Amino acid sequence: MDIINEIYNTEGRLNRKRYFKYYLILVLVSTAISFVIGFIIGLLTGKAESTLLDVTTGIVSLITGVGGWMLGIRRLHDLDKSGWFMLLILVPFVNLIFLLYLWFMPGTVGYNRFGADPLES
Repeated sequence: MDIINEIYNTEGRLNRKRYFKYYLILVLVSTAISFVIGFIIGLLTGKAESTLLDVTTGIVSLITGVGGWMLGIRRLHDLDKSGWFMLLILVPFVNLIFLLYLWFMPGTVGYNRFGADPLES
């Protein structure tokens, strides 16, 4: 369960490689869970569309979204920025530039106000 603690945590810093790795794991696991739940509900109800499927997919999406948000906060900490900058995700078009910034900007070298450099440990 160490990976869950790594994803659902806002303390400390997260370098680019670990950010991308955890984000990819989060997306793949949530996609697999949604697929399996959809398949099971389809078998049980006999319908591909149902309210139960919508609710369960919504819950999985909410859990995934919270994890992605927390990863973004830790990535911003590596860039020596406040987690409040994650609100830029809500602004259309700005969110695309912001995601590129999170993925490709190198973090602060050495210690910053959010902790030690994750590349040094």
